[in-house]
Amino acid sequence: MELAEQADRLHRLVDENPNEAIREALSLSGNVNVDLLKAAILVDAGGIAKESEAILKGVEIFRYVIDRCEDNSELNYNLANGLHAIALAATHDGYSWYGNTEKYRLEARSLFYKSANDSKASIDTQSQSFTNLGNLLWASYRWVEAYDFYSKAMEKNPQNAVASSGALKMLRHALGQGIGDPHLLREEIEHLAYHVNNNIEGIYAYAGEYGVNGILGGIKDIRPSERPKLDFQPDDYKGFVISNNLTLSPNIHSHTRESKYWDDINISSVTSSIEDEAAVPEIFAMVNILKSYFIMARQLLFDAYQKRFNETGNYNDTLDYACYGVNESALALAQRSALDILDKISVASLSYLGVCGSKNASMKTAWFTKAKKGQNRRDLDPAIKLEIKNGNPALLALTEISRDLSSEQGFLWAKQSSRNSSTHRFTVLHDMGMSVPKGASGCVEHFDFESFVQESFQTLKLARAAVVYFVEMVLIREKRIAGEKNGISMPLFVPSHEYIRGHDE
Repeated sequence: MELAEQADRLHRLVDENPNEAIREALSLSGNVNVDLLKAAILVDAGGIAKESEAILKGVEIFRYVIDRCEDNSELNYNLANGLHAIALAATHDGYSWYGNTEKYRLEARSLFYKSANDSKASIDTQSQSFTNLGNLLWASYRWVEAYDFYSKAMEKNPQNAVASSGALKMLRHALGQGIGDPHLLREEIEHLAYHVNNNIEGIYAYAGEYGVNGILGGIKDIRPSERPKLDFQPDDYKGFVISNNLTLSPNIHSHTRESKYWDDINISSVTSSIEDEAAVPEIFAMVNILKSYFIMARQLLFDAYQKRFNETGNYNDTLDYACYGVNESALALAQRSALDILDKISVASLSYLGVCGSKNASMKTAWFTKAKKGQNRRDLDPAIKLEIKNGNPALLALTEISRDLSSEQGFLWAKQSSRNSSTHRFTVLHDMGMSVPKGASGCVEHFDFESFVQESFQTLKLARAAVVYFVEMVLIREKRIAGEKNGISMPLFVPSHEYIRGHDE
Protein backbone atom coordinates (compact mmCIF):
# COMPACT_ATOMS: atom_id res chain seq x y z
CA MET A 1 0.00 0.00 0.00
CA GLU A 2 1.25 3.53 -0.84
CA LEU A 3 2.24 5.57 2.21
CA ALA A 4 -0.36 8.27 1.43
CA GLU A 5 -3.15 5.70 1.25
CA GLN A 6 -1.96 4.05 4.44
CA ALA A 7 -1.87 7.42 6.18
CA ASP A 8 -5.45 8.25 5.10
CA ARG A 9 -6.72 4.88 6.30
CA LEU A 10 -4.97 5.14 9.68
CA HIS A 11 -6.15 8.70 10.27
CA ARG A 12 -9.74 7.59 9.64
CA LEU A 13 -9.19 4.67 12.00
CA VAL A 14 -8.07 7.08 14.73
CA ASP A 15 -11.65 8.46 14.90
CA GLU A 16 -13.37 5.11 14.40
CA ASN A 17 -11.27 2.82 16.61
CA PRO A 18 -8.30 4.53 18.29
CA ASN A 19 -7.10 1.38 20.06
CA GLU A 20 -6.93 -0.50 16.75
CA ALA A 21 -5.11 2.47 15.22
CA ILE A 22 -2.52 2.22 17.98
CA ARG A 23 -2.09 -1.51 17.44
CA GLU A 24 -1.55 -1.10 13.69
CA ALA A 25 0.78 1.90 14.15
CA LEU A 26 3.03 -0.08 16.48
CA SER A 27 3.61 -2.63 13.68
CA LEU A 28 4.83 0.00 11.22
CA SER A 29 8.52 0.15 10.30
CA GLY A 30 10.53 1.62 7.45
CA ASN A 31 12.08 4.96 6.51
CA VAL A 32 11.77 8.29 8.32
CA ASN A 33 8.41 9.09 6.67
CA VAL A 34 6.96 5.83 7.98
CA ASP A 35 8.35 6.63 11.43
CA LEU A 36 6.68 10.06 11.36
CA LEU A 37 3.35 8.52 10.36
CA LYS A 38 3.72 6.00 13.16
CA ALA A 39 4.43 8.77 15.69
CA ALA A 40 1.48 10.89 14.52
CA ILE A 41 -0.98 7.99 14.82
CA LEU A 42 0.34 6.98 18.24
CA VAL A 43 -0.05 10.55 19.51
CA ASP A 44 -3.50 11.19 17.99
CA ALA A 45 -5.03 7.80 18.80
CA GLY A 46 -3.28 7.65 22.16
CA GLY A 47 -4.72 11.04 23.06
CA ILE A 48 -8.29 9.95 22.28
CA ALA A 49 -7.88 6.60 24.08
CA LYS A 50 -5.92 8.17 26.99
CA GLU A 51 -3.10 5.67 26.38
CA SER A 52 -0.07 7.45 27.83
CA GLU A 53 2.37 4.71 26.82
CA ALA A 54 1.40 5.02 23.14
CA ILE A 55 1.73 8.82 23.27
CA LEU A 56 5.16 8.58 24.90
CA LYS A 57 6.37 6.26 22.13
CA GLY A 58 5.15 8.76 19.54
CA VAL A 59 6.95 11.61 21.35
CA GLU A 60 10.19 9.58 21.46
CA ILE A 61 10.02 9.10 17.67
CA PHE A 62 9.47 12.82 17.07
CA ARG A 63 12.41 13.69 19.33
CA TYR A 64 14.62 11.17 17.54
CA VAL A 65 13.80 12.67 14.13
CA ILE A 66 14.12 16.29 15.33
CA ASP A 67 17.59 15.58 16.75
CA ARG A 68 18.72 14.45 13.30
CA CYS A 69 17.05 17.14 11.17
CA GLU A 70 17.34 20.87 10.65
CA ASP A 71 15.01 23.00 12.75
CA ASN A 72 11.55 22.32 11.35
CA SER A 73 8.31 24.01 12.41
CA GLU A 74 6.19 21.03 11.37
CA LEU A 75 8.18 18.65 13.56
CA ASN A 76 8.16 21.10 16.46
CA TYR A 77 4.38 21.38 16.10
CA ASN A 78 3.96 17.59 16.12
CA LEU A 79 6.21 17.18 19.15
CA ALA A 80 4.23 19.88 20.98
CA ASN A 81 1.01 18.02 20.21
CA GLY A 82 2.51 14.88 21.69
CA LEU A 83 3.61 16.64 24.87
CA HIS A 84 0.17 18.22 25.23
CA ALA A 85 -1.45 14.81 24.74
CA ILE A 86 0.71 13.33 27.52
CA ALA A 87 -0.53 16.06 29.88
CA LEU A 88 -4.18 15.55 28.90
CA ALA A 89 -3.90 11.78 29.34
CA ALA A 90 -2.59 12.16 32.91
CA THR A 91 -5.07 11.56 35.70
CA HIS A 92 -6.81 14.76 36.78
CA ASP A 93 -6.54 14.45 40.55
CA GLY A 94 -7.22 18.00 41.67
CA TYR A 95 -4.38 20.51 41.77
CA SER A 96 -1.69 17.79 41.63
CA TRP A 97 -2.32 17.46 37.86
CA TYR A 98 -0.63 20.82 37.26
CA GLY A 99 2.52 19.80 39.07
CA ASN A 100 2.64 16.36 37.47
CA THR A 101 2.27 17.73 33.94
CA GLU A 102 4.17 21.00 34.28
CA LYS A 103 7.29 20.00 32.32
CA TYR A 104 5.25 18.67 29.40
CA ARG A 105 2.99 21.71 29.20
CA LEU A 106 5.89 24.17 29.59
CA GLU A 107 7.81 22.63 26.68
CA ALA A 108 4.68 22.27 24.54
CA ARG A 109 3.79 25.96 24.96
CA SER A 110 7.29 26.93 23.89
CA LEU A 111 7.21 24.69 20.80
CA PHE A 112 3.76 25.85 19.72
CA TYR A 113 4.83 29.49 20.13
CA LYS A 114 7.98 28.84 18.10
CA SER A 115 6.06 27.18 15.26
CA ALA A 116 3.34 29.83 15.27
CA ASN A 117 5.88 32.62 14.83
CA ASP A 118 8.08 30.85 12.28
CA SER A 119 7.83 32.85 9.05
CA LYS A 120 8.96 29.76 7.12
CA ALA A 121 6.07 27.67 8.44
CA SER A 122 2.93 27.17 6.37
CA ILE A 123 -0.14 29.28 7.15
CA ASP A 124 -1.93 26.14 8.36
CA THR A 125 0.90 25.23 10.74
CA GLN A 126 1.02 28.77 12.13
CA SER A 127 -2.74 28.92 12.60
CA GLN A 128 -2.92 25.47 14.18
CA SER A 129 0.00 26.30 16.47
CA PHE A 130 -1.70 29.47 17.73
CA THR A 131 -4.91 27.47 18.24
CA ASN A 132 -3.23 24.70 20.20
CA LEU A 133 -1.27 27.22 22.25
CA GLY A 134 -4.62 28.76 23.16
CA ASN A 135 -5.90 25.33 24.17
CA LEU A 136 -2.86 24.78 26.39
CA LEU A 137 -3.22 28.16 28.08
CA TRP A 138 -6.89 27.54 28.73
CA ALA A 139 -5.91 24.28 30.47
CA SER A 140 -4.40 26.44 33.24
CA TYR A 141 -7.14 29.11 33.12
CA ARG A 142 -5.06 31.64 31.18
CA TRP A 143 -8.16 32.50 29.21
CA VAL A 144 -7.31 36.10 28.28
CA GLU A 145 -4.06 35.01 26.61
CA ALA A 146 -5.87 32.06 25.05
CA TYR A 147 -8.44 34.43 23.54
CA ASP A 148 -5.63 36.53 22.05
CA PHE A 149 -3.95 33.49 20.48
CA TYR A 150 -7.23 32.18 19.09
CA SER A 151 -7.63 35.61 17.49
CA LYS A 152 -4.10 35.35 16.04
CA ALA A 153 -5.00 31.92 14.64
CA MET A 154 -8.00 33.44 12.84
CA GLU A 155 -5.82 36.23 11.45
CA LYS A 156 -3.51 33.63 9.93
CA ASN A 157 -6.39 31.53 8.59
CA PRO A 158 -9.80 33.26 8.52
CA GLN A 159 -11.48 29.84 8.03
CA ASN A 160 -10.11 28.41 11.28
CA ALA A 161 -13.38 27.72 13.09
CA VAL A 162 -11.61 25.66 15.78
CA ALA A 163 -10.00 28.94 16.86
CA SER A 164 -13.27 30.91 16.77
CA SER A 165 -14.96 28.19 18.85
CA GLY A 166 -12.11 28.49 21.36
CA ALA A 167 -12.46 32.28 21.53
CA LEU A 168 -16.19 31.82 22.06
CA LYS A 169 -15.51 29.49 24.98
CA MET A 170 -13.24 32.10 26.59
CA LEU A 171 -15.96 34.74 26.47
CA ARG A 172 -18.45 32.27 27.91
CA HIS A 173 -16.03 31.83 30.81
CA ALA A 174 -15.95 35.60 31.33
CA LEU A 175 -19.74 35.69 31.23
CA GLY A 176 -19.95 32.86 33.77
CA GLN A 177 -17.53 34.66 36.10
CA GLY A 178 -19.55 37.85 35.94
CA ILE A 179 -16.67 39.70 34.32
CA GLY A 180 -17.87 42.25 31.78
CA ASP A 181 -21.06 43.60 30.27
CA PRO A 182 -23.36 40.59 29.64
CA HIS A 183 -24.95 42.21 26.57
CA LEU A 184 -21.62 42.94 24.88
CA LEU A 185 -20.23 39.52 25.71
CA ARG A 186 -23.31 37.71 24.37
CA GLU A 187 -23.17 39.82 21.22
CA GLU A 188 -19.55 38.83 20.57
CA ILE A 189 -20.32 35.19 21.37
CA GLU A 190 -23.09 35.26 18.73
CA HIS A 191 -20.64 36.74 16.17
CA LEU A 192 -18.15 33.94 16.86
CA ALA A 193 -20.89 31.30 16.60
CA TYR A 194 -21.73 32.72 13.17
CA HIS A 195 -18.10 32.27 12.14
CA VAL A 196 -18.06 28.68 13.41
CA ASN A 197 -21.26 27.73 11.57
CA ASN A 198 -19.96 29.22 8.32
CA ASN A 199 -16.57 27.49 8.46
CA ILE A 200 -17.37 23.88 9.34
CA GLU A 201 -14.93 22.66 6.69
CA GLY A 202 -12.18 24.38 8.65
CA ILE A 203 -13.07 22.27 11.69
CA TYR A 204 -12.93 19.09 9.60
CA ALA A 205 -9.50 20.09 8.31
CA TYR A 206 -8.06 20.74 11.77
CA ALA A 207 -10.00 18.49 14.12
CA GLY A 208 -11.78 15.84 12.03
CA GLU A 209 -15.33 14.59 12.50
CA TYR A 210 -14.74 14.07 16.22
CA GLY A 211 -13.94 17.78 16.57
CA VAL A 212 -16.89 18.90 14.43
CA ASN A 213 -19.41 17.01 16.56
CA GLY A 214 -17.97 18.36 19.80
CA ILE A 215 -17.73 21.98 18.67
CA LEU A 216 -21.16 22.20 17.01
CA GLY A 217 -22.76 20.44 19.94
CA GLY A 218 -21.27 23.03 22.28
CA ILE A 219 -22.80 26.03 20.49
CA LYS A 220 -26.24 24.71 19.48
CA ASP A 221 -27.88 26.92 22.13
CA ILE A 222 -26.43 30.14 20.62
CA ARG A 223 -28.23 32.31 18.08
CA PRO A 224 -25.54 33.21 15.48
CA SER A 225 -25.34 36.74 14.11
CA GLU A 226 -23.01 38.32 11.57
CA ARG A 227 -20.49 40.86 12.86
CA PRO A 228 -21.09 44.47 11.73
CA LYS A 229 -18.19 46.45 10.35
CA LEU A 230 -16.43 48.57 12.97
CA ASP A 231 -16.27 52.28 12.23
CA PHE A 232 -12.74 53.41 13.05
CA GLN A 233 -9.47 54.23 11.36
CA PRO A 234 -6.74 51.71 12.32
CA ASP A 235 -3.97 54.30 12.00
CA ASP A 236 -5.15 56.49 14.89
CA TYR A 237 -4.78 55.69 18.57
CA LYS A 238 -8.37 54.57 19.11
CA GLY A 239 -8.14 52.32 16.07
CA PHE A 240 -4.85 50.89 17.33
CA VAL A 241 -6.36 50.07 20.72
CA ILE A 242 -9.59 48.54 19.42
CA SER A 243 -8.22 46.64 16.41
CA ASN A 244 -5.46 45.10 18.53
CA ASN A 245 -7.79 44.27 21.43
CA LEU A 246 -5.87 46.39 23.94
CA THR A 247 -8.71 47.86 25.97
CA LEU A 248 -8.23 47.15 29.65
CA SER A 249 -11.85 46.22 29.95
CA PRO A 250 -13.70 43.35 31.58
CA ASN A 251 -15.38 42.68 28.23
CA ILE A 252 -12.00 41.42 26.96
CA HIS A 253 -12.80 41.72 23.26
CA SER A 254 -12.67 44.63 20.81
CA HIS A 255 -15.71 46.84 20.48
CA THR A 256 -16.56 50.49 20.01
CA ARG A 257 -17.09 52.43 23.20
CA GLU A 258 -19.41 55.37 23.77
CA SER A 259 -17.67 56.30 27.01
CA LYS A 260 -14.29 58.03 26.95
CA TYR A 261 -13.18 55.56 29.63
CA TRP A 262 -12.23 52.48 27.60
CA ASP A 263 -10.26 50.92 30.44
CA ASP A 264 -12.94 50.29 33.02
CA ILE A 265 -11.97 47.03 34.69
CA ASN A 266 -12.13 47.56 38.45
CA ILE A 267 -12.59 45.98 41.84
CA SER A 268 -15.98 47.25 43.01
CA SER A 269 -15.80 46.21 46.65
CA VAL A 270 -13.89 44.20 49.23
CA THR A 271 -14.88 42.81 52.59
CA SER A 272 -13.19 44.64 55.44
CA SER A 273 -13.24 43.87 59.17
CA ILE A 274 -14.63 46.45 61.57
CA GLU A 275 -11.28 46.22 63.39
CA ASP A 276 -9.49 47.62 60.32
CA GLU A 277 -8.56 51.27 60.05
CA ALA A 278 -11.28 53.57 58.74
CA ALA A 279 -9.62 54.02 55.37
CA VAL A 280 -9.98 52.71 51.85
CA PRO A 281 -7.99 49.43 51.63
CA GLU A 282 -4.67 49.63 49.77
CA ILE A 283 -5.89 47.19 47.12
CA PHE A 284 -7.84 50.01 45.42
CA ALA A 285 -4.75 52.21 45.10
CA MET A 286 -2.83 49.24 43.73
CA VAL A 287 -5.41 48.54 41.03
CA ASN A 288 -5.43 52.22 40.07
CA ILE A 289 -1.65 52.22 39.63
CA LEU A 290 -1.66 48.96 37.65
CA LYS A 291 -4.23 50.40 35.27
CA SER A 292 -2.50 53.75 34.81
CA TYR A 293 0.88 52.07 34.20
CA PHE A 294 -0.69 49.86 31.54
CA ILE A 295 -2.41 52.78 29.82
CA MET A 296 0.83 54.77 29.82
CA ALA A 297 2.84 51.84 28.40
CA ARG A 298 0.21 51.39 25.67
CA GLN A 299 0.30 55.08 24.71
CA LEU A 300 4.09 55.07 24.81
CA LEU A 301 4.33 52.10 22.47
CA PHE A 302 1.92 53.65 19.97
CA ASP A 303 3.57 57.09 20.00
CA ALA A 304 7.08 55.63 19.73
CA TYR A 305 6.20 53.37 16.80
CA GLN A 306 4.46 56.25 15.04
CA LYS A 307 7.58 58.40 15.78
CA ARG A 308 5.50 61.08 17.47
CA PHE A 309 8.22 62.18 19.89
CA ASN A 310 10.16 65.24 18.78
CA GLU A 311 13.87 64.63 18.37
CA THR A 312 16.28 67.16 19.87
CA GLY A 313 19.47 65.12 19.92
CA ASN A 314 22.06 64.33 17.26
CA TYR A 315 24.01 61.06 17.37
CA ASN A 316 27.13 59.39 16.04
CA ASP A 317 26.45 56.78 13.36
CA THR A 318 27.95 53.42 14.32
CA LEU A 319 27.93 52.21 10.69
CA ASP A 320 25.88 49.09 11.44
CA TYR A 321 22.38 50.29 10.40
CA ALA A 322 21.45 50.96 14.00
CA CYS A 323 18.58 53.30 14.91
CA TYR A 324 19.18 55.90 17.61
CA GLY A 325 16.89 58.50 19.08
CA VAL A 326 14.13 59.28 21.52
CA ASN A 327 11.53 57.17 19.69
CA GLU A 328 13.73 54.07 19.79
CA SER A 329 14.39 54.65 23.48
CA ALA A 330 10.66 55.08 24.06
CA LEU A 331 10.03 51.66 22.49
CA ALA A 332 12.45 50.03 24.91
CA LEU A 333 10.86 51.94 27.79
CA ALA A 334 7.37 50.81 26.73
CA GLN A 335 8.43 47.15 26.75
CA ARG A 336 10.14 47.55 30.11
CA SER A 337 7.15 49.38 31.59
CA ALA A 338 4.81 46.61 30.52
CA LEU A 339 6.95 43.99 32.26
CA ASP A 340 7.23 46.19 35.37
CA ILE A 341 3.46 45.81 35.69
CA LEU A 342 3.92 42.07 36.23
CA ASP A 343 6.20 42.67 39.22
CA LYS A 344 3.69 45.12 40.67
CA ILE A 345 0.96 42.49 40.28
CA SER A 346 3.03 40.04 42.32
CA VAL A 347 3.47 42.67 45.07
CA ALA A 348 -0.25 43.46 45.08
CA SER A 349 -1.21 39.78 45.11
CA LEU A 350 0.97 38.83 48.08
CA SER A 351 -0.11 41.95 49.96
CA TYR A 352 -3.79 41.21 49.35
CA LEU A 353 -3.38 37.55 50.33
CA GLY A 354 -1.37 38.42 53.43
CA VAL A 355 1.74 36.51 52.34
CA CYS A 356 5.07 37.58 53.85
CA GLY A 357 7.64 39.33 51.67
CA SER A 358 5.17 41.18 49.47
CA LYS A 359 7.17 44.42 49.44
CA ASN A 360 10.12 42.85 47.60
CA ALA A 361 8.18 40.38 45.45
CA SER A 362 8.78 39.82 41.74
CA MET A 363 6.73 37.94 39.16
CA LYS A 364 9.46 35.33 38.74
CA THR A 365 9.74 34.32 42.40
CA ALA A 366 6.73 35.62 44.36
CA TRP A 367 4.63 32.46 44.26
CA PHE A 368 7.19 29.83 45.17
CA THR A 369 9.20 28.52 48.07
CA LYS A 370 12.96 28.75 47.74
CA ALA A 371 14.22 25.92 45.55
CA LYS A 372 16.37 23.33 47.26
CA LYS A 373 19.88 22.70 45.99
CA GLY A 374 19.79 20.62 42.80
CA GLN A 375 16.01 21.00 42.50
CA ASN A 376 14.72 22.29 39.15
CA ARG A 377 11.03 22.51 39.90
CA ARG A 378 9.87 25.12 42.38
CA ASP A 379 6.98 24.33 44.71
CA LEU A 380 4.23 26.84 45.37
CA ASP A 381 4.19 28.72 48.65
CA PRO A 382 1.69 26.97 50.98
CA ALA A 383 -0.55 30.07 51.18
CA ILE A 384 -0.66 30.37 47.38
CA LYS A 385 -1.35 26.66 46.95
CA LEU A 386 -4.17 26.80 49.53
CA GLU A 387 -5.86 29.72 47.77
CA ILE A 388 -5.73 27.87 44.45
CA LYS A 389 -7.07 24.68 46.00
CA ASN A 390 -9.88 26.71 47.55
CA GLY A 391 -11.09 27.40 44.03
CA ASN A 392 -9.15 30.37 42.68
CA PRO A 393 -7.95 29.48 39.14
CA ALA A 394 -7.04 33.12 38.36
CA LEU A 395 -4.19 32.83 40.88
CA LEU A 396 -3.08 29.62 39.17
CA ALA A 397 -2.93 31.57 35.88
CA LEU A 398 -0.55 34.12 37.43
CA THR A 399 1.78 31.41 38.75
CA GLU A 400 1.93 29.76 35.34
CA ILE A 401 2.84 33.06 33.67
CA SER A 402 5.70 33.18 36.14
CA ARG A 403 6.93 29.73 35.09
CA ASP A 404 6.94 30.74 31.41
CA LEU A 405 8.88 33.91 32.23
CA SER A 406 11.45 32.42 34.58
CA SER A 407 12.33 29.18 32.77
CA GLU A 408 14.73 29.30 29.83
CA GLN A 409 12.42 26.79 28.18
CA GLY A 410 9.35 29.02 28.70
CA PHE A 411 7.87 30.78 25.70
CA LEU A 412 7.92 34.12 27.56
CA TRP A 413 11.61 33.90 28.48
CA ALA A 414 12.67 36.29 25.68
CA LYS A 415 10.55 39.07 27.15
CA GLN A 416 12.40 38.92 30.44
CA SER A 417 15.72 38.81 28.60
CA SER A 418 15.02 41.92 26.51
CA ARG A 419 13.73 43.74 29.60
CA ASN A 420 16.97 42.97 31.45
CA SER A 421 18.92 44.27 28.45
CA SER A 422 17.13 47.62 28.32
CA THR A 423 17.23 48.01 32.12
CA HIS A 424 20.84 47.12 32.89
CA ARG A 425 22.69 47.24 29.58
CA PHE A 426 22.39 48.95 26.19
CA THR A 427 19.67 47.95 23.73
CA VAL A 428 20.38 48.85 20.09
CA LEU A 429 17.70 48.43 17.41
CA HIS A 430 18.47 47.84 13.72
CA ASP A 431 16.13 48.39 10.78
CA MET A 432 18.47 46.38 8.51
CA GLY A 433 21.82 44.60 8.58
CA MET A 434 21.45 42.50 11.72
CA SER A 435 24.73 40.64 11.12
CA VAL A 436 26.36 42.64 13.90
CA PRO A 437 29.29 41.09 15.78
CA LYS A 438 28.77 40.96 19.52
CA GLY A 439 30.92 43.45 21.36
CA ALA A 440 33.70 42.19 23.55
CA SER A 441 32.11 43.61 26.71
CA GLY A 442 28.70 42.00 26.17
CA CYS A 443 27.15 45.25 27.40
CA VAL A 444 25.49 46.15 24.08
CA GLU A 445 22.70 43.91 22.80
CA HIS A 446 21.29 44.15 19.27
CA PHE A 447 17.70 43.54 18.15
CA ASP A 448 15.85 43.75 14.86
CA PHE A 449 13.60 46.82 15.00
CA GLU A 450 10.35 45.23 13.80
CA SER A 451 10.91 42.10 15.87
CA PHE A 452 11.44 44.23 18.97
CA VAL A 453 8.25 46.18 18.24
CA GLN A 454 6.27 42.95 17.96
CA GLU A 455 7.85 41.58 21.13
CA SER A 456 6.95 44.81 22.96
CA PHE A 457 3.40 44.61 21.63
CA GLN A 458 3.02 41.02 22.85
CA THR A 459 4.48 42.02 26.23
CA LEU A 460 1.78 44.68 26.50
CA LYS A 461 -0.84 42.01 25.74
CA LEU A 462 0.66 39.83 28.47
CA ALA A 463 0.51 42.68 30.99
CA ARG A 464 -3.13 43.25 30.08
CA ALA A 465 -3.94 39.59 30.65
CA ALA A 466 -2.16 39.59 34.01
CA VAL A 467 -4.09 42.64 35.22
CA VAL A 468 -7.37 40.90 34.32
CA TYR A 469 -6.27 37.72 36.14
CA PHE A 470 -5.36 39.77 39.21
CA VAL A 471 -8.75 41.50 39.32
CA GLU A 472 -10.47 38.16 38.70
CA MET A 473 -8.46 36.59 41.53
CA VAL A 474 -9.68 39.27 43.94
CA LEU A 475 -13.30 38.95 42.78
CA ILE A 476 -13.26 35.16 43.21
CA ARG A 477 -11.73 35.37 46.67
CA GLU A 478 -14.10 38.12 47.83
CA LYS A 479 -17.10 36.09 46.69
CA ARG A 480 -15.85 33.06 48.59
CA ILE A 481 -15.06 35.05 51.76
CA ALA A 482 -18.51 36.64 51.70
CA GLY A 483 -20.06 33.17 51.57
CA GLU A 484 -17.99 31.96 54.52
CA LYS A 485 -18.82 34.88 56.85
CA ASN A 486 -21.24 34.40 59.71
CA GLY A 487 -23.35 37.22 61.08
CA ILE A 488 -23.73 40.62 59.47
CA SER A 489 -21.49 41.38 56.50
CA MET A 490 -21.30 44.79 54.83
CA PRO A 491 -19.28 45.22 51.64
CA LEU A 492 -17.16 48.36 51.36
CA PHE A 493 -17.85 50.25 48.13
CA VAL A 494 -15.43 52.87 46.83
CA PRO A 495 -16.68 55.86 44.79
CA SER A 496 -15.42 56.86 41.35
CA HIS A 497 -12.22 58.92 41.41
CA GLU A 498 -13.52 60.87 38.39
CA TYR A 499 -16.73 61.75 40.27
CA ILE A 500 -14.89 62.83 43.43
CA ARG A 501 -12.44 64.96 41.47
CA GLY A 502 -15.13 66.44 39.23
CA HIS A 503 -13.55 65.13 36.02
CA ASP A 504 -16.92 64.02 34.66
CA GLU A 505 -18.56 67.45 34.92
